Amino acid sequence: MDSVLLIGTHSSRLSVLNQALNESGYEVIGRLEQADDLVTMVSSLSPDILVIDLDKPDSSLLETLALISKSSPLPVVMFVEQSTDNIVQQAIRSGVNAYIVADLQPQRVKTIIDIAVARFQEYQLLKDELVQARNRLEDRKLLDKAKGLLMSRQGISEDQAYKKLRKMAMDKGETLAAVARNVIDVFNMLEENAS
Repeated sequence: MDSVLLIGTHSSRLSVLNQALNESGYEVIGRLEQADDLVTMVSSLSPDILVIDLDKPDSSLLETLALISKSSPLPVVMFVEQSTDNIVQQAIRSGVNAYIVADLQPQRVKTIIDIAVARFQEYQLLKDELVQARNRLEDRKLLDKAKGLLMSRQGISEDQAYKKLRKMAMDKGETLAAVARNVIDVFNMLEENAS
């Protein structure tokens, strides 16, 4: 059963939302009327999903959601009574996965949350793939630089430099990128000591 932290200012709407969440199989593990302690509550309760019900989100809440999105990402569903295009864009950039305006229908809550969770998971997957691609590119740059240093300093071919780096990696049980970084560091120290 997924746990939900519920935030909102209207107790009557929160009660409706709380009941809809319970009937949909979610466990409401906390309710906040103010978003002031949101970071602390998310950190201490570790909810699976954050559900927010407000008249209109303010920039302070959106900044808090952006912090949470960076440190403890989780699916965020926001129900609001009024909105502007600017706030919608800010909410999405802050990590809100579903932004529903003036349409709190209890029978639709589960579907809305399911869609938000799916969007969140897809976004996390894309984010992870981007990080991996950046890491591979960075590793490739290190490898190319280390090969270039070996080629110029030892007068060997690119293939020989690569084989030398690969052998060092295998002998030390390290990645090619780690060995390349070490080779670059060694040549930099030698250069500093020579000058």
